[in-house]
Amino acid sequence: MTSPYSRPLPPLSDLPPPRELPREESSLVPPHEIIVESRRALAGRLLRISWAPGLVILALWYLLLILYVTGASPTFWWLSALVALDDPMYLRAAMSSLGFSTSGLWTAFLLLPTLATALSLSLLLLAPSAIAGMDPRRYLSEAGFQREVATRLTAVLMIPPALVVAALPLSIAVGVPQPWSGLGAGPLMALSLGLGALLIAWVLVRRTVGAPKVLGLEAAAALETVGRLDRDLDARRAAAKRVLAQDRRHLPPNRATPAASAALTPRGALTSLALIARACLTWVAPAAAGLGWIVFGITDLVTTVGGMTQADLAQVSSPLRWQMVAVGVPAAGLVALGVSLAPGLAVLAAQNQRDLVVDQRTYSSWAHRARVNPWEARVASLTGWISAGLALLGLVLTAVLLALLGSATPVAWVGIILGALVLVPLLGAGASAAMRGGLRDVLYGSAGKYMRREAPHALVAPDIGTRAQRAKDPAVRAALRRRLQAEGGDHTLEIFDLDAAGERLWVDDGEPGATDTAVREADLARGRLPDFGGEGSALTGGDETGGSHPAEDPPGRHQIPDSVTELRKP
Repeated sequence: MTSPYSRPLPPLSDLPPPRELPREESSLVPPHEIIVESRRALAGRLLRISWAPGLVILALWYLLLILYVTGASPTFWWLSALVALDDPMYLRAAMSSLGFSTSGLWTAFLLLPTLATALSLSLLLLAPSAIAGMDPRRYLSEAGFQREVATRLTAVLMIPPALVVAALPLSIAVGVPQPWSGLGAGPLMALSLGLGALLIAWVLVRRTVGAPKVLGLEAAAALETVGRLDRDLDARRAAAKRVLAQDRRHLPPNRATPAASAALTPRGALTSLALIARACLTWVAPAAAGLGWIVFGITDLVTTVGGMTQADLAQVSSPLRWQMVAVGVPAAGLVALGVSLAPGLAVLAAQNQRDLVVDQRTYSSWAHRARVNPWEARVASLTGWISAGLALLGLVLTAVLLALLGSATPVAWVGIILGALVLVPLLGAGASAAMRGGLRDVLYGSAGKYMRREAPHALVAPDIGTRAQRAKDPAVRAALRRRLQAEGGDHTLEIFDLDAAGERLWVDDGEPGATDTAVREADLARGRLPDFGGEGSALTGGDETGGSHPAEDPPGRHQIPDSVTELRKP
């Protein structure tokens, strides 16, 4: 990121394949490059701010409980509430007919949301493991790193409510005793609203566990402002390097390289499917929840008004039939398989755009990238069209099979038509958006394999112990010593501080990171005593044989015994 007044960079093309960088050992990261003192300290920080996500999750559990209670027949509940304004006994009768009791509802509303919230917050003790090993330098941007931290923490907190919403239909299918005796229009409407509630709660919880709050980092937006507007040119330049690094994964990839055909490999297909599915949570899921609420809500209204004399409204016919599931699930699986291969097919179809690429740099602005790299723009666009076409083909196939089986209900036809008109275009837009930001991940893998962003930290928290304990680790100090020597320049004082910080490092290629104590213990274990600093000592580097003791010493040279056995002799 540069100043708006800086000159534009010259275009780059015909770049060589990017070189993969070796992955550093997280156990050797020096303590001054670790953000948090320890995993226990990180858990303490999370517990201190847990009240904010706890309130959101508590409200979510109450909302899910209300949807579960009213989901048996929402229309009947609201009609009963209106009638109960004149005769309160009618509400109790309606409650009993739906399979609920007054004491059971009071107990559920007083205990269940609180206990479920406590369960969700208890998972914060496991959350440090989800982010402790993250390396900020392996992320292209500071904003991307901070987003990933918030996403991982949110995913941990949202596990219980997501599992409950997903397991409820399964519990109905296997016949678990509960007020919902089947997936009627009311329960399906409640599930649609539950999905929408999960999406809203995800956004709110994610805001409460941001990286600046949890890790004490400077917000990415504030750092970007410094990189653009700070008066100190050096500070501006340093902040700009922290905000965004140059992506080495250029597009299109070089011919006859593994990246050129990586989109059609199992790894590339799984990466594509994960990226598109993640984009669909933003593009498709909210629309699907809204359409489900409208369609099943109207169906429940018609069913309830048409059968007011029914004795037990909890026993209602489901608008879904087993044939729909038997046809829809395999069709959805085939569509998912095709969508996972859509980027690979788009790469093959965009070969005629390779020669039109002007600049292979990865610009942060998509409009700029699309203008100088028509190949990337074509691949992203074709991925969207192919994904939408496959989804439409899956809907048509489902409709034909249901018609042949005679199992298509009016609700099924409405769902198929709305899916074709609303969800299919949104799927295509989501797939295209996913490839705008993730095509390089599909073809090359993560950005951290090829670059290291300039950042002051390389690890969130130590895997074992604390930063203070890591500072005493001889292996860490030896690795830092070697890095300082490899960097060049005058690091004499820093190396001297390392050597003086604890025991003198045993600098030996055969025993990297060992200390004097370790060497002495190894000698004693073999029954051999060192000569305490004389010539040939292992403690001083000794002779040309790497500190090994000669078989025989000249007589009279010294009287220090060579072994424990000789020490015992009179």
